[in-house]
Amino acid sequence: MATLRSTSLLLTLFAGLTVTASNAVAESYQGQSLKLKTSVQDVNGVREIESGDYEKGIRKTLAALNLSSVTSLRAPLLNNLCVAHIATGNMSTAKQSCDDAVSAAQGSAIAYNNRAVLNCLTSQPQACKADLERAKQLNARNPLIMHNLKAASEQDLLASN
Repeated sequence: MATLRSTSLLLTLFAGLTVTASNAVAESYQGQSLKLKTSVQDVNGVREIESGDYEKGIRKTLAALNLSSVTSLRAPLLNNLCVAHIATGNMSTAKQSCDDAVSAAQGSAIAYNNRAVLNCLTSQPQACKADLERAKQLNARNPLIMHNLKAASEQDLLASN
């Protein structure tokens, strides 16, 4: 059974540059950092993903997914896979994991946020903004979502000039 951890790591992305240092992968979205978030549940593989050991985290997470058919138990695992695949730059696999996380965790602002980051990084600004707006509807007080929404909006302004 999954337990809740009191803290959860935020991964920050800056475009083009992959950093394997402890917790973050960096990619830049027109100078603004975009933030991902792992699940708050202490599920198999999350600690490895948060510490930057993505391969091991992905392996453990996939093993846990193979043992569970319960959607509510799969949702945090899928969310963590989404984060790990984005962090490793495996965007096609990240897309599937992020879509699966949104489907499994209907109503999860964080799942929408993470998929929005993927959409921003893969040059899909309308999908990015739509996912961030949905995340905001689900959790209007989340500072991570508000930060990413601001970054995406600033990008839209830059693109229209």
